[in-house]
Amino acid sequence: MYSMNKILFALLFYVMAAFAAPAAVPADSAVAVPADSAAEISAPQETCSEFKSELAHRDSLMAVADSSCSVEKDSLRAALTSEKAKGENWEKSYETMKKSNETCAKALSVSIGVSENSKEKRDEERREAAMMSGSAFLGGLGLGMLLFWLIFD
Repeated sequence: MYSMNKILFALLFYVMAAFAAPAAVPADSAVAVPADSAAEISAPQETCSEFKSELAHRDSLMAVADSSCSVEKDSLRAALTSEKAKGENWEKSYETMKKSNETCAKALSVSIGVSENSKEKRDEERREAAMMSGSAFLGGLGLGMLLFWLIFD
């Protein structure tokens, strides 16, 4: 939009300059001055007023463009601030979730360790019970054989 206004202004300036500039007359030619010289003198004044009105119109268009750009810039700044706040919030949430995950992982590893220790303890107790019952059975069998040998010998 701004570059289009710039091009239009340059084109308008060129056209105004072409109409406002007096025709180049060689110094050695004898040209009669027309009777409407007063009208030609007033033409640059009309051109200047048109030019001034065009400048005022261009300036108002530029002011509108500048104000719309500033509104857009403010909107983008607000969006950027909002995105930064969201990013910080997400980062804090991530850190909180990461800490919670680490805590849960530690609690789970402790729980698994306790479970494995209790399972190993139960297996050990089972092995000890089996060994005691086996040794009691073999001891009773040995004692019975000894008694049998003593009695029947």
